[in-house]
Amino acid sequence: MKVVVRLVNGLLVLLLLATAYLGLKDGFHLLTEARSAAQWVATGTEVLYGLTALAALATLPSGRPWALRLLIVWAAALTATSALAPVVWGKTSWAVGAASGGGVGALLAILLWGWRRSLRSAGRARADRQPASGG
Repeated sequence: MKVVVRLVNGLLVLLLLATAYLGLKDGFHLLTEARSAAQWVATGTEVLYGLTALAALATLPSGRPWALRLLIVWAAALTATSALAPVVWGKTSWAVGAASGGGVGALLAILLWGWRRSLRSAGRARADRQPASGG
């Protein structure tokens, strides 16, 4: 189980690092390229996932409830961008955008579920190691 927990957490951190970099680099670049309202929305969600990825990386070690909230906003923005970008920038069909967004959303849901489970199992492990208080 420890290997799976480390794998999930490592994958999450790598994905946050990659999306922080790419979301901010590409998002700010696309701000100068966006022409339609849909392109502005896709670019805004890209910048949003870049910013929330940075914030999540800073708060992830704490395991606080607001770290999860940041991860949820990050996942939602990344999913929205994955659905919108192929359509508004790549001129593909909405079906392709829906498939892209759905796949990314499903992957992120599994990843966040695994991260939450790792927090619970870490909490149980700490509680098991603490001596019982005598009263």
